[in-house]
Amino acid sequence: MELSTSTNICAFQRGRERLPVEFSIDTCARAGYRVLDINFCMAMNPESPMRGDGWMEYVRGIGAFAAERGIRFNQSHLPYYDPGQETDADRIRVMEELIRRSIIGTAVLGARWAVTHPFTVFAAAGDTEVSRSRNLSYFAPHVAAARECGIGLALENDFEYQPGQPRQRVYCADTDELCELCDAFADPEHVGICYDFGHANLTGGYHRRNLRRIGKRLKAVHVQDNHGEKDEHLLPFFGSIDWAEAMAGLAEIGFQGDLTFEIQEYGRYLPADLKHLAVEQSLVIGKRLLEMIQKR
Repeated sequence: MELSTSTNICAFQRGRERLPVEFSIDTCARAGYRVLDINFCMAMNPESPMRGDGWMEYVRGIGAFAAERGIRFNQSHLPYYDPGQETDADRIRVMEELIRRSIIGTAVLGARWAVTHPFTVFAAAGDTEVSRSRNLSYFAPHVAAARECGIGLALENDFEYQPGQPRQRVYCADTDELCELCDAFADPEHVGICYDFGHANLTGGYHRRNLRRIGKRLKAVHVQDNHGEKDEHLLPFFGSIDWAEAMAGLAEIGFQGDLTFEIQEYGRYLPADLKHLAVEQSLVIGKRLLEMIQKR
């Protein structure tokens, strides 16, 4: 198991502008990271090179840039939208193309798993069988594309808690549902699970129970913290998660993947020339988490 982080760790700033992925890669490499999660959610920005005709050259350039700095990629995060509610045909077409490109890009960069989000059909009024059926049909071509590229899709647990809003039943916030959806594809080489600790904290926590249920289906993790009220994407120990319990859960199931941060909000407001401080601190915290696992 190695420590890694999403390339979004340095992406966000005050306002809407984003720092380029190369900035994150270089900053992480200088700090000591050797493994990264390539965040293709960047393709959702209108200015992203992933939207142009030269997208493949762009992806290959990222690969070469990372390799020069001793970085390999272990996983990715695909762009996402809500197929359960989106009705704009043009937006659907654009998003599906970006997802297709990102699946290919994941393979080009040598990553094994691409993380993606199941969705809820809210119009079904809590009938999770409708959501299950829609997810199976929606993801079938994406799984086929991933299989053709030699990678897999890791379905991520969702969350339900939304302060100040009426509670809605969210499909795959429950890890039992997520496991059932994963198993329904009957392709463990190409469909697995990504466990997001922050999302689980918004659905009661229960990390050891959740991870025991997921077991060998677990192919990727998103390590992030919050205070149990919103999806804050903080560095561990800056929220309310019991990380000793969380890491015990990973140790108990013998997870063999990498420990990957998704902490884009931690350090968001640091000036660009100070972003390295957040990256360096994440390595210190990450090493403590690895020690917790190794001591079990």
